[in-house]
Amino acid sequence: MKEVFAVVGSIILVIVLLVALSFGTGILDLKYYEFFGTRKANVERKIFKENKSYVEGMVNDLAKYKFELSQTEDEIGQKAIKNMIRDRFANFDVNNIENYQLQNFLIEVRGY
Repeated sequence: MKEVFAVVGSIILVIVLLVALSFGTGILDLKYYEFFGTRKANVERKIFKENKSYVEGMVNDLAKYKFELSQTEDEIGQKAIKNMIRDRFANFDVNNIENYQLQNFLIEVRGY
């Protein structure tokens, strides 16, 4: 019975040493961060994008762009502002905007 525990313990010890050695040399380190690091970064990004200050900042920027668009009379300037809005707010959730006029403005600029 002691022999079985000694063999199992030795196998576990060898596995732990191999894993530690793999992390120490960097072989598994990159795979670990590739798997878990990207998921962590995605979660952090999602939390950031749902942050109240981020949303308020984006809404304030949208209001500024709307004002600039209303003040611009030439067609080229209006197209440039609309393109900037499309680029900057491409992944921004319209439902985060409480002001319905700004919601409709963003939907209209996006074209859908």
